[in-house]
Amino acid sequence: MNKKIKKDVCVLLISFLTLIFIYNQNLFRKAYNIANFTYENRISKASGFCSKDSVGYLIYLKKKFNFNFNPAVYNYEDSVPSSNWAIYDNNLKDDLNHKILLNYPAKIQLEFYPYKNNFYTKRTLKYGEGISEIYFDLKVPSMSIDSNLVIYTKSFGTNKKEIIYNKPFNELVKNHQRIKFPHNMFKINSSIYKTIFLDIANLQKNKINSIKIIVKNQFDLNELEILDSYNEQCYYVK
Repeated sequence: MNKKIKKDVCVLLISFLTLIFIYNQNLFRKAYNIANFTYENRISKASGFCSKDSVGYLIYLKKKFNFNFNPAVYNYEDSVPSSNWAIYDNNLKDDLNHKILLNYPAKIQLEFYPYKNNFYTKRTLKYGEGISEIYFDLKVPSMSIDSNLVIYTKSFGTNKKEIIYNKPFNELVKNHQRIKFPHNMFKINSSIYKTIFLDIANLQKNKINSIKIIVKNQFDLNELEILDSYNEQCYYVK
């Protein structure tokens, strides 16, 4: 093979490898996005405007209101880290009266299913404050309950319980009956690293499909002034 052929083969090989590299790195698309979309659009696409981290909404608020303080940021989505880094300024003071609520739920509810000697829920919960209602999905028309209702969290791999609620519960419960609770000022919070359990001693668990509780939100929109909102999921309030 002469030198010219060797040179042509090397050029073809290098060109081929370069194309593969560009394709795998998606450089054309990245360059197009940078040229045609603003920083806000790109970060909203990556982190969500009013979903997941909701960084897009935070940047939008900072640009719209030109904060001279750091508002408190509360993200109800438990599977993502804190989002306040997107707008937090170390040179400004914190103002807890101004709040940004991300992924705000219309209603907070936890559904508990039988598990060994108690009930558990797969859901996590942030910023819950007291139980407002409870429902029993029964396999029978009704049943009498006379015991303490205990709600607690427990970390994976440990037996240490953190009691959230422990009060007497004496009711003749009907299937899917709405049972009101007085508003009890206690926090119900958990994370992906903790499971919430519900326990009622001496309960005939074989007669129950599930137990659902409705939780009062720590931040009630009816008690706050809404300064901005998006899609009934993200709010700036005070």
